[in-house]
Amino acid sequence: MPASGVLTPRTVASLSGGHPKRLEDEIVANMERWRWLPRDLGQRYVAVNIPDYSLDVYDGERPIHHARVVVGKPGHETPIFSEAMKFIIVNPYWNVPLSIVNKEMMPKLAADPNYFENHGYEVVEKGGETYVRQPPGDSNALGRIKFMFPNKFAVYLHDTNAKGYFNKDERALSHGCVRVDQPFKLAEAVLGRDRGWTEARVEGMVGGGERTVNLPRPVQVHIGYFTAFVDETGQLRLRDDVYGYSAKVRAALGLSS
Repeated sequence: MPASGVLTPRTVASLSGGHPKRLEDEIVANMERWRWLPRDLGQRYVAVNIPDYSLDVYDGERPIHHARVVVGKPGHETPIFSEAMKFIIVNPYWNVPLSIVNKEMMPKLAADPNYFENHGYEVVEKGGETYVRQPPGDSNALGRIKFMFPNKFAVYLHDTNAKGYFNKDERALSHGCVRVDQPFKLAEAVLGRDRGWTEARVEGMVGGGERTVNLPRPVQVHIGYFTAFVDETGQLRLRDDVYGYSAKVRAALGLSS
């Protein structure tokens, strides 16, 4: 637990000797959220835990890969859902969401008419619509690879050109998508080393235009929210309620505030 100088809910829950009921209620709230997951998680699946800022890949009950992640900041929360990953894209374009264009880019464009050109963005017209995109390259916000599991939230896992964020303890910093540390190791885990897809092979595809690789079989992705969980050593771990969801579940269950 990093030193913060602030008495957070996680700190209070950790002082369980004085607040056993609070800790019990937090565990019950997390057990309730477990009920929301599919009964069958999949033979090989990816589990993202938002409050832990982590990602794990499992083959059955066996963890085969662990990585740090950056998730959405409050106000741009990463949604909680499950969907099937079907393909990855190496050297991706970043199609800038309209909300980011309107709120963050247009004021800069008003001050500098050459803002898009000077920062490497392209303005493209397609199907009667105009949108802004960032071509593949070292400065691309998605980094060099993204992992696609089509969903109504337009959220996915991806690399990043801002590697320094992974050194922070609190990593709720994105606009909603999940940025992944060591993304080429993740690619090896979901594509299958036994099928010849090593980390080095995927990384060797970097450079040039977009390249799509279909997964040999879909891999389930479960984005969850667990502030209390048991780690691989059997120890209870507690995390801050970064989005306030745990407090809402406790209230709905009639538990402590």
